[in-house]
Amino acid sequence: MRRVLLVAAGVVVTIAIAVAGYTGYWFIAAGEIGDRIDEWAEKQRGQGLEIETGGTYVSGFPLRFEVTLREPRIHDTRNGWRWATDSLRAEASAWDFSEVTVFPDRRNAVQVLLEGGEWREIDAHIGAGQLTVRLDGDRRFREVALDLQGLEVAGVWPERVAQVGSLLANGVAVDDDGSGERVLKTSIAVRDGVLPSDLAEGLGESLDFLDIDASVVGSIPSERGTNEAITAWRDAGGTLELNDFSVRWGPLGIESAGTIALDGAMRPIAALTADIIGYGDVIDALIMSNMIPLGDAFIAKVAFNMLAEKPEDGGPPVLRGVPVTAQDGTLTVATIKVAELPPLPLE
Repeated sequence: MRRVLLVAAGVVVTIAIAVAGYTGYWFIAAGEIGDRIDEWAEKQRGQGLEIETGGTYVSGFPLRFEVTLREPRIHDTRNGWRWATDSLRAEASAWDFSEVTVFPDRRNAVQVLLEGGEWREIDAHIGAGQLTVRLDGDRRFREVALDLQGLEVAGVWPERVAQVGSLLANGVAVDDDGSGERVLKTSIAVRDGVLPSDLAEGLGESLDFLDIDASVVGSIPSERGTNEAITAWRDAGGTLELNDFSVRWGPLGIESAGTIALDGAMRPIAALTADIIGYGDVIDALIMSNMIPLGDAFIAKVAFNMLAEKPEDGGPPVLRGVPVTAQDGTLTVATIKVAELPPLPLE
């Protein structure tokens, strides 16, 4: 009996020591989180990011670390944008920091610097959402997943609000064994969008869905500004391998795949194939936007009507498997010039 009591006492003491040790670990780590955030923010200044908060609060004992940043603010001095919100919450397991989930506040204020030094105010309201970041064994970004529901954005278009029912985005970094290049596999899925009705004449305001599945081949230097980073990626032979692009916007439906790059003037270079429905409405939209002359539009409609399949059910004609190319600032569909492509606005 005495031996049993001694064993039981030993077990209790061991558990008590373990609990006390774990408790000490949790509170020490919790106390260091704020310092680590401050150190990280200071390092970002070298990349042009000014990050400030109104304070850090850590909770979640005993199983998790829940970090709340009060009034976080970011100013990107290189690329000309600011972001601010009332609070930002992040969670991670108390014993595994390889996965962190961030929960944004419902209201987010964004400012974008325009030409001439004017700042544009953009308000984004989020019904619900989270951003999950997963790291590999070398503490590099392995996967990023974004899930936003009930998104409303005001300020991108004057006095107009855009809405998105759901937005899912995912990025996974992998090493291509064949080329040794770092490849970022990305996917974006948008559902139930409502856009300003005059954004594209003839297409309406209903964006039923937008799906993108692509791979960014080549590393984009994170320590540089956006323009310098994209230029370096382009000069190193970076490409965007578009595995699938599908959209249904009003009468327009597109399914496409191919390869996209950038030329020396930062204009898209593309070699794609596509199935297109509702091309007549798109040509009308291009006319209204002054992106194609009326004569060219007429020629394009006649040519497309000759190439298109006519469904037996009487539906709109469909262009199937047509080549879509972008070269020297010109977008061409089945040898028909349809639009001029300006350089990317990266400055």
